Amino acid sequence: MRPDDGMPAARRSVRCGVCDKELTFTVHSVAATRRRQARRRAVAWAGLALLLAGAIGLITGFAGDSTGLMVGAIVALVLGFVVMWTVGSIAAEEVVVTGHGNAVPASMSKHSITVAEPHPEDLPELVCGRCGHKEEFPWGSHFRKSFVQREYQAAKVRFEQYDCR
Repeated sequence: MRPDDGMPAARRSVRCGVCDKELTFTVHSVAATRRRQARRRAVAWAGLALLLAGAIGLITGFAGDSTGLMVGAIVALVLGFVVMWTVGSIAAEEVVVTGHGNAVPASMSKHSITVAEPHPEDLPELVCGRCGHKEEFPWGSHFRKSFVQREYQAAKVRFEQYDCR
């Protein structure tokens, strides 16, 4: 059960059905998740600024032939890219549930879960009446509505192209 907005994060334990290990995850409210996303986006933007500063420093370093500036610019460029990419990816994929690498995209975490939410009423499910094929798309209150709409439209196109002969 997800906590209401304004309530502290809740720790929940689940047992893995495969390895039988007891796992503890933290479940955040929607508002807390959005705040976490905003903080991570701010850090990602700072990483982009550092990357741009490194690029400018590298360009001016070539013009001024300053070795110290060149090394600092390369470090800023690489560090800015790494921060922007990793933190930005985490912010983009932030979900309500954290723990055991669940919030880190492509972490190859052995244990990953999401909060089950009711299907959005304004987006009908895409299910084939003959064979039962279901076209999935990401949705949930932790995603921006424009993202869900875009993913739904892409799933709708895939569903229309599906042939269940």
